[in-house]
Amino acid sequence: MKLTVLGNYGPFPAAGGACSGYLVQEGENNILIDCGSGVLSNLQKAIRIEDIDAVILTHLHNDHMSDMLILQYAVDLKNKRENMNKIITVYAPSDPLDIYNRLDIENIFDLNPITKDMVLNFGNLRFTFAEMKHPVKNFAISIENKGKRFVYSGDTAWCDSILDFSKNADLLMLDAGLLSEDKKDENVAHLTAKECGIIAKIAGVKHLLLTHLWPGYKPEDLLDEAKENFRNVKLTTPFEEYELR
Repeated sequence: MKLTVLGNYGPFPAAGGACSGYLVQEGENNILIDCGSGVLSNLQKAIRIEDIDAVILTHLHNDHMSDMLILQYAVDLKNKRENMNKIITVYAPSDPLDIYNRLDIENIFDLNPITKDMVLNFGNLRFTFAEMKHPVKNFAISIENKGKRFVYSGDTAWCDSILDFSKNADLLMLDAGLLSEDKKDENVAHLTAKECGIIAKIAGVKHLLLTHLWPGYKPEDLLDEAKENFRNVKLTTPFEEYELR
């Protein structure tokens, strides 16, 4: 299983960057997880639009799904002009319903709601889901392949669910949207980098990746804060690849 980072900023990209988007590949399977601003452009440096097998959206905030509205155009025109003959399967939370319904586009997307008990299989990849703590419904994703497991939180505040869901993961990628100094109360919608390190330590994971980075932060400050509690941590980097074998 290979993970390629296509975008790692939130809630808006730094200059030349992209918001959340991650390509998971195994064999001939290409699964796009989240599709924020700039992701569609970066995706095409890795695979063709024709080769997308499915898109899974952790939640329906724009920095995780805005390029779906551009992907719509791409699929429509490629079908008409290039005989692509493709409908892309999409999985997303059904709340907020008005945004979910915008993705229900006939002959473009085959839209399906994510539920907490859902299990998806693509080749040897097994996807399971758990609801996190965020202002809109957000599902963390676990992907298992040949005894290895990758967990991605989507966006979440501190909650027991992420501790339980990420337990013993080989690779854990967490929303590090804040430094501790900017967490003003317990109602913030994102994890601090320090909390990411604590989660990785308690859950007993092997490797930690920090993503959903605020463009104004110094990367080394996020890294240092996470390392207070967990040493085996890296910042996500666009186009960097991580393989679980």
